Amino acid sequence: MFWEKGFQGTSMTDVAVATGVGNGSIYAAYGSKAGLFLVVLERYCATRVELVRVAMRGEGSTVDAVRGFFETIVDDCARHRPSWGCLMLTSMAELGRQWPEVAELTLRTVREMQDVVIERLRRASPHESASSRRDLAATIVLASQAILQASLLEPEPVRLRRFALSSVERLAPRLAA
Repeated sequence: MFWEKGFQGTSMTDVAVATGVGNGSIYAAYGSKAGLFLVVLERYCATRVELVRVAMRGEGSTVDAVRGFFETIVDDCARHRPSWGCLMLTSMAELGRQWPEVAELTLRTVREMQDVVIERLRRASPHESASSRRDLAATIVLASQAILQASLLEPEPVRLRRFALSSVERLAPRLAA
């Protein structure tokens, strides 16, 4: 519900109807709508880090790993029609200025994603400087987030895949170094 409608747009009645769990039980378990939302966002963020981890574990080249990562994101966007974008980014846009917990969770998640990519880059190019790997990892994670945001504007998988492949082509010289 939160992913589709945002925090403000989701009522506790929406949550109760969608889950089949009464409001009282939800409040007893999470304390508040905000408490439930933070648990949902934390779980979502953990799945996004795991998605990066799985993609970067691949046996092929780093270019192949990044391509696979971006393709996984495009496939994920295609499963949600219309696209809901990224719960983490939409939550940051909606709540990040008012809720330090949302901003901190978002920053921590992005850093964890980057750390996973940095480790893959370190294994592939141990001679590369740490700052260069950090910058490249940040660019890869940023491109992945751009695909998710682009899905809100142009949800057609063909367009998203073109954007993803174009991003890989531009990154490939740095990834193969």
